[in-house]
Amino acid sequence: MLVVLLIMGGLLPRIHADDFPLSMLSVEDSVITGRFIDSLLLSLPPCTYAGQSVDLEYLNCYTNKNYTLYNIFTVPNCNSNGDLTGPTAFSRNIGYQLMNLTNGTSYIIRYKIGMNRSNPLMATTRSASSYTEIEVGFPGRSAAMVVITVILSVDAFILLIWISISTLVSPSDE
Repeated sequence: MLVVLLIMGGLLPRIHADDFPLSMLSVEDSVITGRFIDSLLLSLPPCTYAGQSVDLEYLNCYTNKNYTLYNIFTVPNCNSNGDLTGPTAFSRNIGYQLMNLTNGTSYIIRYKIGMNRSNPLMATTRSASSYTEIEVGFPGRSAAMVVITVILSVDAFILLIWISISTLVSPSDE
């Protein structure tokens, strides 16, 4: 029994040894946010997979619908400093933007490179109200806007009266 446990103990850690980290980009990655109302910014796979094609699998947690995007990009090469180099990678290529998602929905996301998969990432898009729900009626106006409009209207009326009077009362050259 001890031999079986030792063999299983040696094999079990190898089952998940091929997993690599996946995260949403954040301030530490020089972006303001990785979450938008209809998309998510994901980190790139490690440089050890450079030149390999990446598939993306994600699950909509509310509808339990699986999606797979094939060959979405190729992992860029990295130099010894970890900076992106090469013709397909440039300084702006810091992540992948998963687009056309649903507002305020949770997703479980994984990269797949060959037989290797990333650790699953649970991410939620931001919630935003529809622009059609914004009230544009009079209650949306502040009292200050009304007061300023009235004052400017009265001033314009007074200015027109003064201009009219000044043209009628102006001295003639004759």
